[in-house]
Amino acid sequence: VPSGRILSKGNGDAIITITRDKGWMAGGGCYVEVTIDGKSFARIDTGETFDINVVPGRHILGIAGDSKGKGLCAMQVGQPLKEISTQINSNESQRFRITGDTNSGLDIRPSML
Repeated sequence: VPSGRILSKGNGDAIITITRDKGWMAGGGCYVEVTIDGKSFARIDTGETFDINVVPGRHILGIAGDSKGKGLCAMQVGQPLKEISTQINSNESQRFRITGDTNSGLDIRPSML
């Protein structure tokens, strides 16, 4: 994710990596806003990845419509807030993937990719 779309910096020695799938099925056309514990961290496009340093503990990861979107993307159609919780330890790395389909829309899930 380019630095201009990183909205907040994390801190801590644990790392959460978030990747958004490529293509139309991944909601191409609009950015998705990634939140951690209710705070916006980045606006991610299809095929992009970014790392967030977090303090160890329980965190709520979320995706939502782009709060800075323009045109149809500003309407945040089909982009309801979706969240997942994770528990992360000191010096641990975890990966999550933003993916979706035409039936359920976008979602954020743990990933090995």
